[in-house]
Amino acid sequence: MKFEGFEKEDSDMDDIKRLKSSKVSIIIPAYNVEKYIEKCVESIVMQTHKNIEILVIDDGSKDNTGRILDELALKDERIRAVHKKNGGVSSARNTGLDMATGEYVVFVDADDYLSKDFVEYMLSIVKKTGADFCISKHFITKEGEMQFPQQIVQTLTNVQGTALLLSPDMIVGCHNKMYSRELIEKNHLRFSTDLFYGEGLFFITTVSQLAKRIAVGNRKVYFYRKDNQDSATTRFSIENLRNGWKALDCIENKMHLKNKQIDVMLMLHKCNFSIGAVTRIKASGLKRKYSEDYKYWLSYVRENTPKLIFEKNISAYRKLLLICGCLSPSLLTELDVLRRNYIIKRSVKG
Repeated sequence: MKFEGFEKEDSDMDDIKRLKSSKVSIIIPAYNVEKYIEKCVESIVMQTHKNIEILVIDDGSKDNTGRILDELALKDERIRAVHKKNGGVSSARNTGLDMATGEYVVFVDADDYLSKDFVEYMLSIVKKTGADFCISKHFITKEGEMQFPQQIVQTLTNVQGTALLLSPDMIVGCHNKMYSRELIEKNHLRFSTDLFYGEGLFFITTVSQLAKRIAVGNRKVYFYRKDNQDSATTRFSIENLRNGWKALDCIENKMHLKNKQIDVMLMLHKCNFSIGAVTRIKASGLKRKYSEDYKYWLSYVRENTPKLIFEKNISAYRKLLLICGCLSPSLLTELDVLRRNYIIKRSVKG
């Protein structure tokens, strides 16, 4: 799938000295991540751009996460370990936003980690384009993954950026992005505490609609872990799926940009979500228990797939998945189980 924009080759980094004055607040919500948090924080401490504050919000962890954070904070004055009563990931991120003092804001999931030049790279794109919302389109998700040889930067409108965020080209979430804190504060933006699954997509599509200019780079600078069996995106939960659907409904109901490209990508996203929900329910052997949910999401796919088949911005592969989801959920479930196992096996470690 392609989005038109203004492209230029990014053959080298901007002068680092010009970027040193920009302070970046990095917010990490942390809950029961004792296995991963040290790797995450250390990757941020080692950033080539040094003018950062690291706000780690311990959201009522019951393991050793809090103790580890306190020890890390003693080693680097830029780290602030905040301990709060468990309130969910949205509440934790909002706590970080309330404390942030940087010109720009970055969110990192506690089981992921960053390349050393993540902040430097994202800042270079922001400074080069004048964007108030910056996205790195690609992640490193598996061991030994290669970097793109050619670095490209695109500048998108808010319509193009919102459609991109809803498209299958993007991993859903608020991470791997940089936000102008002025944009966030001026519009009184915070994460919805009513949402605990899909809250990131709701936040970033709200930001993208309000942004004056959106910059998109293709360099892989964020390590996205897919082998954490305790993460919300890995374990099966019907409440997560229902809340994720609620988030998509919120996005649709509060979308103030009227554009066919956005409408098509939102419908495709809801179809893909529905297929994912159907296959997860079926793979878990819970089709009978959650029969109403299963029937609802399958009906959504079957009702809306015909509306998407002739859309030129949707790839043949995506169209084939939609048709397969309509005709044979059982086959798609078997393929999805194999796909998930393959992804987990090859996930980045550390």
